[in-house]
Amino acid sequence: MENQDKKKILIINAALKRIAHYGLAKTTMTDIAKDISFSKALLYYYFPDKLSLYVSVIEHLMHSISKELIKAVDKTTSATDGVMMLLQKRQGYIQKYYNLLEPSRSSYTELPEDLHDKFNRAKAFEVKILTELLVRGTASGEFEPQDNQLITEIFIEALSGIHFNILNKEKRFFPDKGQFKEIFIKEKRFAEVFLKGLKPS
Repeated sequence: MENQDKKKILIINAALKRIAHYGLAKTTMTDIAKDISFSKALLYYYFPDKLSLYVSVIEHLMHSISKELIKAVDKTTSATDGVMMLLQKRQGYIQKYYNLLEPSRSSYTELPEDLHDKFNRAKAFEVKILTELLVRGTASGEFEPQDNQLITEIFIEALSGIHFNILNKEKRFFPDKGQFKEIFIKEKRFAEVFLKGLKPS
């Protein structure tokens, strides 16, 4: 890895650590520069502003999470266990990186266009993993043959419904940590019932 690339990764990792702890609003480029003994000028050489650095942090994190998810899901012995592992890992990441999601709490439309693209790619990745798990379960005889793409869409839309209903009760745009826990409990129970219905009778 070239020296420039190493410096860029150091900046991204330092920003990730600080934003995950303090949130984006309370993090400054000065803070990040101090954390790794870099000059502010060097940070601005790689990133023109804090928001562009934030976009790179999200991209870097999503890449790491994607690799970890694939590894964790591949180790499961059944498609059902794979789906449950996916939900559990997702909840763990949300709790660990809750403060990183801070900018999306006010209004999703205010985010930069390239960040929208990152979140959309993350959703597409989740759809892909779920579809592959259903295909795997069908091939092994764990599930009855289905239109796996349609089943995935129904499953994800139902999870979105759980999310929406819990937030709507409190008239909130973004869940607090307690609500994330409630969402996860209901998602997990829904998944158990849903996947049981796909098994051969």
